Amino acid sequence: MSGSVTSTIAPKRNRVLDLIVKYPILPTLVCFIFMVVLFIILSPRSRTGELIFLTPTNLVNIIEATAGFSIGAFAMTLVLLIGCTDLSTESIIALCCVTLGQCLGVFQLSFGLSVLITLLVGALCGIINAILVVKLNVPSFLGTIAVAFVFSGLAYKISDARTISLTSPTLVRVFGSMGSGATFLGIPVMLWWTGLLLVGMYLLISKSKFGRWAQATGGNMQAAFSSGVNVNMVRAVAFILMGVFCAVVSLIFCARLGAASPSYGTSYGLKFIICAVLGGTTFTGDGGNVFGTLLGSLLMGTMTNGLGILGVDTYSQQIIVGIVIVAAVVFSVYVSSKK
Repeated sequence: MSGSVTSTIAPKRNRVLDLIVKYPILPTLVCFIFMVVLFIILSPRSRTGELIFLTPTNLVNIIEATAGFSIGAFAMTLVLLIGCTDLSTESIIALCCVTLGQCLGVFQLSFGLSVLITLLVGALCGIINAILVVKLNVPSFLGTIAVAFVFSGLAYKISDARTISLTSPTLVRVFGSMGSGATFLGIPVMLWWTGLLLVGMYLLISKSKFGRWAQATGGNMQAAFSSGVNVNMVRAVAFILMGVFCAVVSLIFCARLGAASPSYGTSYGLKFIICAVLGGTTFTGDGGNVFGTLLGSLLMGTMTNGLGILGVDTYSQQIIVGIVIVAAVVFSVYVSSKK
């Protein structure tokens, strides 16, 4: 009798596990809904009686924080999809910020030329990473963390460790935050950038031949090469795009803060990775979806914001976020092992 009970229960359990493995974004979605409800319940009220968590100002803060690291997380989704990682991203952001500061604030170059140079610097950083990983066969983890020291050192050396003030109305108008009032067709420009890059990466990863090549490369690089996929080109493009997206993040940083500093971008590299993993991207190229990455970014932004509203100190926030990161990595490895 006990055997028959076991046989009826086990399939139900397997179906639940199969559902989670098939849709790894489900736990993140459930966690996001749970946190939103929890923060609404626990949120203190303002002097006017409003829930602080739901005030328009706070919702704008969440969206801005989410947009800032979701853009980088979109590109990181592709890097993880090919079976690599990039730990130099926050240093690339810092170097690109300093580059923009030098071009606009020191040499007084035109806005368009300054933005172009900044994007080229980001692409160059990506090319350097690609050379290390693709041509020299350096493991991406070691190669990118090594050049991170170089990029960071350059940022501090070029800027002399100083913050450069930027007073460019065009920069604010094109890359400004929601609080600055920068809009296009009535929609904040930050949302335009996030939406355009989200759609662009979705089409590249999920709807193009390149995306299929990337998934094949991450799943089994040798098999992909044998089937005719130019795996070196795929991996190189992923790292170059990562560098360019970091440059875009730096433009948004500088526009929002009205300055350029080599300290900008700190801790964003890990956030890029964890947002992608929370969104269902694994470390083995088994799956990746930028819409899932966006949800992971919303979860991170909401969690950080909500904990701050509840008065949780910075160190405790780091502990909580660290636990979430560990859980996400363990879950990613588990999902990969079940596929």
